[in-house]
Amino acid sequence: MKDNPISMKAVILAAGVGSRLGSLTKDKPKCLLKVGGKTIIDYQIESFASAGINDILIVVGYQSKKVIDHCNKFIQPHISFIENSEYERTNSMYSLYLAIDKIYGQEFILCNGDMIFEHNIAADMINYNYKDLIAVNAGTDFKESTKITVEAGGFISNISKNIPHTDAYGSSIDLYKFSAESSEILLDRIKHIIETEGILNDRTEIAIQQALESDGLKMMPFDNHDRKWVVIDTYHDLMLAMQYFWNSKTSLKDKKIFFIDLDGTVYIENELVDGVTTFLNNINNQNNNYYFLSNNSSRSKEDYVIKMKKMGIEIIEDQMILSTDGLIEYLIKSKIKDVFVVCTRSMEKSIAQMGIETQSNHPEYVVVGYDTELVYDKLRRAAIFLNNGVKLLATHCDIVCPSKEGPIPDIGSILALLEKSTNKKPEKVFGKPNIEMIEHILKQENVEPDEIIIIGDRLYTDMELAKRIGCDFILVLSGETTLEDLDNIQDIPDLIVNDVGDITLYL
Repeated sequence: MKDNPISMKAVILAAGVGSRLGSLTKDKPKCLLKVGGKTIIDYQIESFASAGINDILIVVGYQSKKVIDHCNKFIQPHISFIENSEYERTNSMYSLYLAIDKIYGQEFILCNGDMIFEHNIAADMINYNYKDLIAVNAGTDFKESTKITVEAGGFISNISKNIPHTDAYGSSIDLYKFSAESSEILLDRIKHIIETEGILNDRTEIAIQQALESDGLKMMPFDNHDRKWVVIDTYHDLMLAMQYFWNSKTSLKDKKIFFIDLDGTVYIENELVDGVTTFLNNINNQNNNYYFLSNNSSRSKEDYVIKMKKMGIEIIEDQMILSTDGLIEYLIKSKIKDVFVVCTRSMEKSIAQMGIETQSNHPEYVVVGYDTELVYDKLRRAAIFLNNGVKLLATHCDIVCPSKEGPIPDIGSILALLEKSTNKKPEKVFGKPNIEMIEHILKQENVEPDEIIIIGDRLYTDMELAKRIGCDFILVLSGETTLEDLDNIQDIPDLIVNDVGDITLYL
């Protein structure tokens, strides 16, 4: 909080549902989504407070109690609330209309509850020598953004999403400053639109446009100078905001260990993902440790070292952590001597080297791995054993494996087939997201959760592992997961990037 508070108020319009973000806003309003570990509305409140504002009015609607309870943690600045109970059939202009009695004839700064911006934008805007401003990125035309035109005297002549690119001065970032006089002009126009015309579902920008055109409202552009801001309407907006406002307890440069998935993250089949070599070189140059995590049990560690070398990446077996590691350790500790395996020859060899019979006619377990050499007779024999009461173990749970032609069946699909035919599920599943997969490394290296990071392409294994450990997670979109898949989850990654090459920006 700034030492010398100012009289200007801040108004945040946060009543909307945010339906374009699917399940992410099913049980929480959009303003409570976290970006870089902090909610959108926290960024806004802290920005206004750092600019010297000590009076913030928030118009709430959807899931209003959650917003109020969340914001009540702030001792300063003073925060008050107005509820828009008609949020489902109204828009931002109506929310501002409900606040008229609190702000009429007073200077205020205005934003919607779904935008995030650098702190100093609000402060610089408040201290600017002209009282009535629309913050803009001059010379830019962002997709779906509201644009402005400027007349010869420097005043804004129009604001609309429909302004052609050739006529636009720039894109509004949805942050506005009004003087006491201009607040009366704008709010009188809003009263007319709502009370006289009966229009309830327009955005605030419509009223600003009409006041500029018909009521003598004089506003000037405030050039943002390319400082970071995002209005979060879609998954792509959320991804961009995460990249702009990545905020970890420990910076990426200071992470002691990187745990990096392979299939879909480092490579797809036999081709490296863009930027992998540069990314790994950066980690090496900073003397950070990194390990590769793979649930793919079709290969041995030796196979992976050879595969990576062919693609130009030198690693040693000790850097590989596989789902088969936990399986074999479990069989040894349990003193299991006889199993029947559904897996590749490479995985079978790894188990047999431990003195375990892999094709027993009297198995203690049926063991299933990612079998890229699958034939029907293996499934038939496995099903017979399972139907006769033999228990089932699985190396991991991945449903599909990424390929250049799209997802192909992984072990999860094989397990689903066996479950349908035998009604049997695995007694134990190894690999991600089980903490045991990397727990020994954490103890060996003596690191805390905020000193490590997991990078991968799957939500139900890679992100779930990070969640169970309590560490940061970066989702890459080069493999299984797409932005649309976020529609089915409520917890979101700490950072989303197209591929590991993008992570280099943070190193």
